[in-house]
Amino acid sequence: MSDWLDQLIGEWTFDGRTIPDDPSQRRTGVETVTRRGAWIIIESSDDVRFQFAFDPATGRVTGDFVSWEHPTLWTYDGAVEDGRLHMRSRGPSFDIEGEETDYDDVFEILSPDERRLTGRVLGQDGQWRDFTTTTYRRKT
Repeated sequence: MSDWLDQLIGEWTFDGRTIPDDPSQRRTGVETVTRRGAWIIIESSDDVRFQFAFDPATGRVTGDFVSWEHPTLWTYDGAVEDGRLHMRSRGPSFDIEGEETDYDDVFEILSPDERRLTGRVLGQDGQWRDFTTTTYRRKT
């Protein structure tokens, strides 16, 4: 599992979009991914940070996410399923104010120089729906 996470290490440019596409919500920038001991640290130029570590005691990936613009600390539990890292969390619902729902951030390695992150939310109908996608390209 650590080998899978190590594929994220490097310098990346990114282009993120909402689904459906809202040009005012487009995110672009640079991301640096490093390993610090057991942890993979993902720091972005748009003031967000992920931290992930494989926990051999559980066989799962643990982590968190913070955006410096929002007060919520998102905590994650995840695993690689069908070649993609699914990091699951709970957070504020898009649909019902004051309620929480489930989220799934899906990390995919498309090639050694390209990867994608898709943010998904569990709808009231019990179906996952994509709400954002970000494409990363390794800086050369």
